[in-house]
Amino acid sequence: MAEHSLGIIGSGPIGQGLATLWSRAGYKVTLGVRSADSAMRVHVPTDIEVGTFEDAARHDVVVLSLRHDGAEAVATRLAPQLEGALVLDTMNAVTLRHGTVVSGLPNGLTEGEWLARILPHSVVVRAFSHIQDELLTSRAQRYPGMWAVGYASNDAASQPRIEKIIADTGYVPIFAGTLRDSAILDPGGAAFPHMFTAADLRGLVTVHHLPAMLNSFNTATLGDHLHADVTWHFPYGPTLGIRETFSGKRDVLEHLERVQASGVRISDLHTTNETSMGAVVLATGTFPTPRGPVTSPIVSLVSIRDGLINKVTEYWDTAAIR
Repeated sequence: MAEHSLGIIGSGPIGQGLATLWSRAGYKVTLGVRSADSAMRVHVPTDIEVGTFEDAARHDVVVLSLRHDGAEAVATRLAPQLEGALVLDTMNAVTLRHGTVVSGLPNGLTEGEWLARILPHSVVVRAFSHIQDELLTSRAQRYPGMWAVGYASNDAASQPRIEKIIADTGYVPIFAGTLRDSAILDPGGAAFPHMFTAADLRGLVTVHHLPAMLNSFNTATLGDHLHADVTWHFPYGPTLGIRETFSGKRDVLEHLERVQASGVRISDLHTTNETSMGAVVLATGTFPTPRGPVTSPIVSLVSIRDGLINKVTEYWDTAAIR
């Protein structure tokens, strides 16, 4: 079918909202409903065709917007029809843990990875998952081009097409990474369930990737991720004979390269308190000492600017690594 047509499987608030946005952008939309009773509860523009799940699955672009507890059976049944299709996954496996909303998927599996296992011959895209359904249509219609949608995909060649489809709803598409890296868009992720301007969401995505960026210290390639005006503070540095502050990319890199060449390595990096401006990064450092390698927790307060690391304040256990 033509690029300006798509199918939506699921007629809940997100499915109906997206159908409305794409219809108003000139798309021919088929909204797939589960039953005749579901069809009677649909309130969308009259030019939207209301049909079955199978009708919606015939398109080259298909949105899956179902209750998660029933999604696996539907996706498995429709998998042959969806081969080769671009499949946008808006669904969330939501559960509560100690009163906090988190993903209900096991073993760190992201939603995008979960669906890609069910639809291995489709191009799975994680999108429209972090926006509250009651704001989906109103924000896009009142402020087109202001608010952002994060998306994730393993298919780099499809990104221009994906971004056009998202942009046609009135939202700004922001690439969050591969499906493996898309936990930021899932329940419990820093973007869920929130609205962001494009600049703020772009910053949050950068912060989400801080562990991978900082891990490049181990390969002496951290310079690729440092801002020209970066500063790096070691409040406990003077107790080990190290300057407290290094300023500017060249100064910081020269110090870090000396440290890396001495045999220091970092591992187990992860973030907490993520915002669009920075995060706390926790890691384990391995330090060479006269009595052999020792490990120490490292806690770093990291800020970003223009998509790069701009300021770091780093703490470690000086008594352990003397």
